[in-house]
Amino acid sequence: MKKYNPFNPNSVVSTNLFAGRKDYVLRILSKMEQVKKGMPASFFLFGERGIGKTALAKLVIHIAETCDPVLGGLKFLTSYYSVDRGQNISAVLQASLNELTDNMSSGVLDALGNRLGSLLKNGKFTIGAFSLEMRSQNEKNIVVRDQVITILSNLIEAIKKEFEDKKHDGVLIVIDEMQNVKDIHMCAQLLRGIITTLDVKSLGNIAFLLIGYENIHNDFFKGDPSARRQFDSVSLGAMPAGEAEEVLIKGFKEAEVTWNQTALDSNILATGGYPHSIQLLGHNLLECDTDNQIDGGDWDKAIHRTAQELQSKDFAEMYNFHKKPSAQDKILDVLAVAWQPLTKQEIMKYAKIKNVYQYLPELKKRGSIKIDKDTDKVILHSRLFSIAILLKIMDKIKNENYLSSLIREKISNGKNTQEEGM
Repeated sequence: MKKYNPFNPNSVVSTNLFAGRKDYVLRILSKMEQVKKGMPASFFLFGERGIGKTALAKLVIHIAETCDPVLGGLKFLTSYYSVDRGQNISAVLQASLNELTDNMSSGVLDALGNRLGSLLKNGKFTIGAFSLEMRSQNEKNIVVRDQVITILSNLIEAIKKEFEDKKHDGVLIVIDEMQNVKDIHMCAQLLRGIITTLDVKSLGNIAFLLIGYENIHNDFFKGDPSARRQFDSVSLGAMPAGEAEEVLIKGFKEAEVTWNQTALDSNILATGGYPHSIQLLGHNLLECDTDNQIDGGDWDKAIHRTAQELQSKDFAEMYNFHKKPSAQDKILDVLAVAWQPLTKQEIMKYAKIKNVYQYLPELKKRGSIKIDKDTDKVILHSRLFSIAILLKIMDKIKNENYLSSLIREKISNGKNTQEEGM
């Protein structure tokens, strides 16, 4: 009988398998407790692709809805919306508000219908119906702002007046994939106006949680630097090894398998702390296992399989696995073969590229590399990424003596290190 596999790399991490991120969660929840008391608090959560932003947001939503007394006793009306490419902020806000209606009681919807008129029809909100005379984008934004304020003002009043068993503390609106918003430069001013007005009206039981990449986080605040007073920036980094292990151990226990702790300790760093990689590796570890004991052999097979699968998933935008290699790819080849961080001068030497500096910003933007702030050395995304690249170039190394000077030097250094240790 095939064992149960709780790891689902094709979905957002389920709350029962979520581990780590304690500091991030507590930081957001402590502010949500203030929102419960009428003091608005909003967040912009940003980080690389695959770093676990959506999974963290899913956990925050779960806690905000469940009224757990251990976690602040929060009971919020929540919505989650993922932006499609090219949508404008008015369409996104309308969709987000309509997601809220799915969790509203009939009493709240009836109360809103009596007060909002054309803004609420057949249980759904409509905002941004502009007249032909309205020409400027600024005028349209003002209309959208005022309509959203009207909707949220009445909504917050209504949910606070419900019977005790249905009463909510406030509203949490989560907007994911902010990089897809077409008019991102207008968002900060618009949202700041909504939050500030509600606060002045003593209806500050509102929180926005925006999610996107670092460059979009920067673009958002360029549109209105004053919005930093309303939004906390939350930079989500890779998971430490201990937290990554916690994720796998939770899954192993749920699958009712045992594991070799030494093998886990020595191999967990391969993921680089990226939650999606951890989920995929965990899935493959259970698929490769045949005796309900996760050991070194299972790790070898699972890491190889995971690296191959990531070539067409997370790593597809970080390296040309199926096209003619570029100068950027050659830099990554050097780092993969070296199996360690290198200086920019070392990369130029082995890649035989005169001006490596011109390519590094783009590689960093893709997430292919990081630059160590202390040593200024270039670091590859993760060991799994290194293995994925090595699988791609192995035939070239064997048959064409590709990067032979680097390999010879690496072997020589290895021998010297062994001799020094004797």
